[in-house]
Amino acid sequence: MQKFLFLIREDLDRLSQMSEQELEQDIAEMNSWVEELIKFDNFISGDPLENASRIVGRQVATDGMFIDSKEGISGYFIIKAANMEQAVAIATQCPHIVQGKISIEVRQIMETPQ
Repeated sequence: MQKFLFLIREDLDRLSQMSEQELEQDIAEMNSWVEELIKFDNFISGDPLENASRIVGRQVATDGMFIDSKEGISGYFIIKAANMEQAVAIATQCPHIVQGKISIEVRQIMETPQ
């Protein structure tokens, strides 16, 4: 089995405007999905992220003005799957993908010698 990182991207403004009840419902839906991942031995770890962030490092050159984006990374999962196709199939089963609330960037974690 290989390891994959799921970067959860969503509208951070939507998150900040959610009621406590809506937030609890979203968390319950994701927890149910995680329980399924655990049941099938795919889940390794994952956590939501706070909205505040800082970028550290070199500047990136762009063509034109910066695009004002409301989307940000709101969480991550590390899962195990046989290959990229299976990892993508697992990601498509996320309830918030089905509902159109988020997108998930699926990245294989590179194995490095210890």
